[in-house]
Amino acid sequence: MEYEENEEKPIKLVIVGMENAGKTTILDVLTDKIKETPHKPPSMNPTKGVERSTILFFQKETKVWDLGGQETYRNEYLSNPEKYFHTISFFYYVVDIQDYYRLFSSVMYFRGIFNLIKKYSPNAKVIFLFHKTDPDYIPDDKNLKGKFLEKIEPLLKLADTKYIMYDTTIFDIKSIKIAFGFES
Repeated sequence: MEYEENEEKPIKLVIVGMENAGKTTILDVLTDKIKETPHKPPSMNPTKGVERSTILFFQKETKVWDLGGQETYRNEYLSNPEKYFHTISFFYYVVDIQDYYRLFSSVMYFRGIFNLIKKYSPNAKVIFLFHKTDPDYIPDDKNLKGKFLEKIEPLLKLADTKYIMYDTTIFDIKSIKIAFGFES
């Protein structure tokens, strides 16, 4: 992935998805709070509202907004889009590839946010993280990644939006770092 923006424009990266998708854990890898591959998933508290931090992204200081995925917060973001979706450079959408029961909700949430991103940050790069592709995960006939893409690709095509996607897992820290350009 390449970064081609004006030097003076601040970089804003948002990471969005349903609750328990792994967004905060992903950011903990990027900020070195998690430095080694764990033997079991870390115990995390849910993100309440938006947690803002700064990371070095493509050797540039980047404002990161981790949007909590609980329904109350999702409704807040969708109700006040100008507050959350303005001037985004990178839009990371995290899909829990093992959560069959929330797949439809995740698709609907993405659709709502995507339309707002196009309105308030039309040049934002769209990146999907199909997270929790753990070593013991065996894709079955549910094919959640395929079903998610099948539901959202027409919207992306209609908006003439290119996207990048990565399979990530906390059990392979490098998979996360690659998705953010920290390693190749």
